[in-house]
Amino acid sequence: MGNKLTLNINNLIDIKPDKLIGLYQDKVNKIYNDIEEKRAVGSDDWMGWRMLPINYDQKLLTKMQEQVSKWNKLGITKLVVIGIGGSYLGAKAAIDMCYKSIKNVTIEWVHNISSDYIDGLCRKLAKQIFGIVVISKSGTTLEPAIGFKIFKDLLAKFVGPSNVNKYIVAITDANKGTLLQQAKHSDWCTLPIPDDIGGRFSMLTPVGMFIMMYAGLNWKQMLLGAKDAYKDTISSNLEINSAARYAAIRHYLYTNKKYAFENVNFYDPHLLALGEQWKQMFCESEGKDKKGLFETCSLFTTDLHSLGQYFQDGTRNFYELTVLVTKPNKEIKLNFKNDEHFEYLNNKTLDFVNKAAFNGTIAAHTNEGKVNNIVIEIEHSDEYNYGYLSMWLSMVVTIDAYLLGVNPFNQPGVEAYKKGMMSNLKK
Repeated sequence: MGNKLTLNINNLIDIKPDKLIGLYQDKVNKIYNDIEEKRAVGSDDWMGWRMLPINYDQKLLTKMQEQVSKWNKLGITKLVVIGIGGSYLGAKAAIDMCYKSIKNVTIEWVHNISSDYIDGLCRKLAKQIFGIVVISKSGTTLEPAIGFKIFKDLLAKFVGPSNVNKYIVAITDANKGTLLQQAKHSDWCTLPIPDDIGGRFSMLTPVGMFIMMYAGLNWKQMLLGAKDAYKDTISSNLEINSAARYAAIRHYLYTNKKYAFENVNFYDPHLLALGEQWKQMFCESEGKDKKGLFETCSLFTTDLHSLGQYFQDGTRNFYELTVLVTKPNKEIKLNFKNDEHFEYLNNKTLDFVNKAAFNGTIAAHTNEGKVNNIVIEIEHSDEYNYGYLSMWLSMVVTIDAYLLGVNPFNQPGVEAYKKGMMSNLKK
């Protein structure tokens, strides 16, 4: 288990912590009171995620474990996860981040409708047994409906139409919807999407949890991390609640300093899917009424050899946030003995070099580039820290959206594209 998250704001240029607290404490107090009294828009219907790690349904946990056991006995080592947006991003972020826990299982993610991408997966999985997890609250969202039909038919060709049903898990509405009716008719295993938890907040519901369990992640540690984050964000006091403090910083830099972008940096490719989840959480929650920061993500040191030039000397319309893992799962010692060019690195670790790049980048971007830099530190890339981050981020985006004056839980712009697509398809 890793230590709790640390928010380092020593490299903020545009505002001092004491001024931030003075500007925002009353506003954050009001948001917490409005949530408690169910006055905040959406808080009465869409904040089921807040108490989830405290009151997790034990029968549901048992059902998920039993289904994992059934599939293990069937020898399923390949999984096709069909979903879009929040229906897959949380699970992928957790599995990539907690790579050291993954057992001998391969997961393919069906999250778009590219012909070439789907064709590649079909070729890869042809004449093989695999499990299918289809995630859709209604069953009528077009992309997962198409993906499910293609891969269900592919599997049925190999195992036979009468046998395919035992290889399918449908994660959907508990009481209604097209997918639920199909599941009942065909006797698929079903797992519920709670009515009071939206897609981008659903990573610890069966939407994410079942896939994480099947991959071998320690779900108990994940829930413990989320529970600890709940406790650490239950107070509105900005001095002790780092989620509220980060939300206030975001709001100040956007509204007072007119920054347009927040660029999130990672120093480990295993965290890139977390960056995708970060983009969805903030853009879909806050990008409304012509408001909101635009989220971008970078992988360092890789992108320091391309985007790094812009970060150092380009338009000053952004600030940076770095998510740093302080202790790697594996230390790799370098051997440059008797190498005249790199002997100074002999017996140093690869993580030592990576941290040197991090410290050098922070100093260059802040001191010379005059870019605000925030750092989130977590000790380990593991289940506890993913659970903590997922709850912490959910609280950040909720507070920040309310500071902006928008509903954190709807996505009217997404619905607009769906209408346009369906109109074109039906012409």
